[in-house]
Amino acid sequence: MKQAIWVISTQNDFLRTRTTRVKNFSSDVHQLFSDLVDTWPTVAAYGIAAPQIGSPKRVFIWKGAEMDEPEIIVNPKIIRARGELKDYDGCLSVPGIYGPTRRAEYIELSGSDLQGHAWRRGFEGFDARIIQHEVDHLEGVLFIDRVDSLDELYTMQELLKENKDKEAEYQKIPLNEDQQRFIEVRRRLLPGHALIW
Repeated sequence: MKQAIWVISTQNDFLRTRTTRVKNFSSDVHQLFSDLVDTWPTVAAYGIAAPQIGSPKRVFIWKGAEMDEPEIIVNPKIIRARGELKDYDGCLSVPGIYGPTRRAEYIELSGSDLQGHAWRRGFEGFDARIIQHEVDHLEGVLFIDRVDSLDELYTMQELLKENKDKEAEYQKIPLNEDQQRFIEVRRRLLPGHALIW
């Protein structure tokens, strides 16, 4: 069943809690898988972690650059990382706000599929960035915790088009004081250079 995406607020700290490993593939875990699949086409995202739809399980769905269909990963754990890239980040749970974060350029991930079969794979570039973002969610970490400075955060504003057939263009707008205060209150400072999972 399609689920609403949870967003940061002062009333609820659920997105800040660490998830628990899936130990048995019970009916509620299979329902979570279905909910992630049903929610996937309703949002514009590279991934959705279980906490973003209200589940405390260590599960996420994602779709990489070369994938035709999204994949669900169960009990992911980053076991090796190397390199560092500072690049774009954003999140459904922090709607409309974006900023650069430092993430490993290459990661090795262990996890399992929907039947509980364990695997280990390497990911690099933007795929590695997506997975690190989703694993952060499973640790109660949001991308705003990893930005070097609140001054690097921005929103996007669509520019007026002179030609309606032309693709939309956007410009970055720095956060105003109210937006900065909103993020500052909800941010849990984690140095952007600390590639910790």
